[in-house]
Amino acid sequence: MGGESIKNDGNKTPEESSGQSFTEPTEPMLPTPSERTAWTSIYVAGACAFIQATQFAIFFASMWPYILTLKPDVKQGSFGVVVALYSVSQCICSVGFGWWSNKLGQVRLPLLVGFVIMAFGNLTYLSLQYWSDHHLYVMMVARFVAGGGTGNMSLLRAYAATASTLKDRSRAIAFVSGGIALGTMIGPGLQLLFAPLGADGITILGLTISIYTSPALFCLMLNGLGLLIVQFAFEEKYIIKHEKESKEDFEKGEQKPKKLASPDLIAILLCVFTRFLQIFLNTTTESIGSAYLMMMFSYEKEEAVTINAGIHTIAGTIAATMFICFIFTKIREYVRIRVCTLISLIIPLIWLIATYPYSFYSEYVKIQANGSNADCDLNKYSWCADQPTVPKYVYIIGYVLVFGVAYTIMNITVTTLYSKVVGPRPQGTYQGVYQTAGSFGRMLAPLLMSYTYTVFGPSVPWLVLIISYILLIALWIVLRERMVPFDKYKAKKIKPSN
Repeated sequence: MGGESIKNDGNKTPEESSGQSFTEPTEPMLPTPSERTAWTSIYVAGACAFIQATQFAIFFASMWPYILTLKPDVKQGSFGVVVALYSVSQCICSVGFGWWSNKLGQVRLPLLVGFVIMAFGNLTYLSLQYWSDHHLYVMMVARFVAGGGTGNMSLLRAYAATASTLKDRSRAIAFVSGGIALGTMIGPGLQLLFAPLGADGITILGLTISIYTSPALFCLMLNGLGLLIVQFAFEEKYIIKHEKESKEDFEKGEQKPKKLASPDLIAILLCVFTRFLQIFLNTTTESIGSAYLMMMFSYEKEEAVTINAGIHTIAGTIAATMFICFIFTKIREYVRIRVCTLISLIIPLIWLIATYPYSFYSEYVKIQANGSNADCDLNKYSWCADQPTVPKYVYIIGYVLVFGVAYTIMNITVTTLYSKVVGPRPQGTYQGVYQTAGSFGRMLAPLLMSYTYTVFGPSVPWLVLIISYILLIALWIVLRERMVPFDKYKAKKIKPSN
């Protein structure tokens, strides 16, 4: 059942044995059935996941300072729309890519198309320097197009789940989840590579390459790399899986196998909500990250970019170390998914409570003066006059712990559990829903939090997140008995909720 691998009967086609639709394995570059985990292709999927996640994260440290340079009167709320549009298109396209992949019976073509779309988005972003006006709208278009291309990221998780045996499932998914997490964390840190260019940069063949434009050029190169490795290094294979009952039916000569029972809807929804809130917090802190550092700790634009990138580099290094330990050592055998998930939820809650701007703090933010971009702009934000500061090192150290440690654990445990809750079935659509939940969080966070930040300051966004995490932790405690793999859920005969 579930994770068992059963050899093909010589009288049966791969389609009949696996219960999935495959193109003839003799045709090149198309899916083939397998009984072993396709590690080489999973490694490639992890690399693609890293490239795609980087497309989103690498821009965050510099986007706000860049748009301030092009359009000095822009407000945080308008910038929130820029960030959200990336996720709007990703949200729309992730389910569409999942459906298209299931229809084709492969992930290769949707992956290639996604990289091409991302490249067009990055070209549009790079062209911002040639526009004399409408910079905000051009940036919106650029991020919207790039986001659509990353909608196929859900296919990488689905592939890892269906190209690995049950025994290898957590390790296989960790490669893809690790690629996504590392791309998200290290992406802003890569901005340190471009810091020496400064705001003016250098001009080559009429193209200005600066601290602000170099991320788009770097992502274009990543897009090209992604196209090459998918085309020439990705060999698509799937594990032949079917239930014991299906085997018995085929042996009895029945034409149709018994239908696989539906997964536990409650467990699926809790995993999806957890993913939503994880990305919601991640995007909130990233979308206001540079502006927050400039306002709260009096950093100038270029200084905020460098500090932000440095924090992400440290967090990304920790995350990479944890993923390597999980993948290449036996520590994964001792990971208790539900307990580790609770720990990974409690750490962000503690950080949010510790960095809330309490009114009893004695120090307040400085008011912007002399044309500087540092400090708080009282002309834009009325709350600057009585905004308390938070402890700088509590914020920075806590940030590293949340995004370097807690979210690394969450990316491993929740993503692995979700694939096991779904069970041994094609997961393109299910993983598309999971990806859409993250995309929706990434879309809603900048719209809601940038607006509340503009009107009320950081206190309201922080309060919303604190309440949300308390609710999520309570749900995991109450529903812990339902958060089990599909085979255990089926054995317990828990009725799915309608």
